[in-house]
This record gives sequence, C-alpha cells and structure tokens, in this order.
Amino acid sequence: MRIDAHQHFWRYDAVEYPWIAPHWPIRQDYLPDDLAPLLSECRMDGCIAVQARQSLEETYWLLKLAEQHSMIVGVVGWVDLCNDHVADQLDSLAGYSKLVGVRHVVQDEPDDEFMLRNEFQRGIQAVQDRGLTYD
Repeated sequence: MRIDAHQHFWRYDAVEYPWIAPHWPIRQDYLPDDLAPLLSECRMDGCIAVQARQSLEETYWLLKLAEQHSMIVGVVGWVDLCNDHVADQLDSLAGYSKLVGVRHVVQDEPDDEFMLRNEFQRGIQAVQDRGLTYD
C-alpha cells in the first residue's frame, strides 16, 4: 500500500490558521474531495490525516472525515499531553479505529525544554501505553 503519510485537511479560517500567509494557495478549504484526484493521479492508495490545530475538536473532526472517506487510512490527532487527564482524553478516542497517533507542535512552545517536562513525559507514556505513535 502506498500512502501519503502526512496530509492536512481544513475549513479555512484566518483566526484558526494564522500561519497561512495571504498569498499562499492553501488559504482556502482543503478537504478529502480536493485530495482524491491527486492521490489517484500519483497512484497512491490513501493518506494519513494529520492535525493542523492543537484541539480535540479538530481531532474528532478528522476522525469523522476518516469514517466517511476510505482513502483516509489513519489519523494523527492531538490531545493535551501535559493535562492531568491525558489518559482520559486518549481513552475517549479509543473507539476510533483509524486513530494511529498524536502530535504536539513543540516549535510553538516558548520553553525550549518543553519535551523534558515530567507532565509531557507522562503524556508520551500514556500514548505509548495505548499503542499509538507520537509524531
């Protein structure tokens, strides 16, 4: 199986995606129906949808898209890895078979040692305990 291992989908909103510059061609909605012909043209079998915003809301949205579009073979979502209830957040996503991992955009963190924090390490352990990847 040939897959695009890192694909973003969104309904464009300037407030939610402030990093998208006005002149960029991606400054618009980008949904599975936009990607499907390109995957086909490149003879790809599917993709992994990866979160573009750090919110549980977006993670659930991506998982619902994955249920509706067979070309989305996996989802890398987001949970608050430093939250005391990270295990509960992960468990709430356990019913979605296409959840394959989580990520946190660490370059946006002001603390250069963010990934060394005990609470972050606890979150990573919770991810590992559930057989998910950290991207």
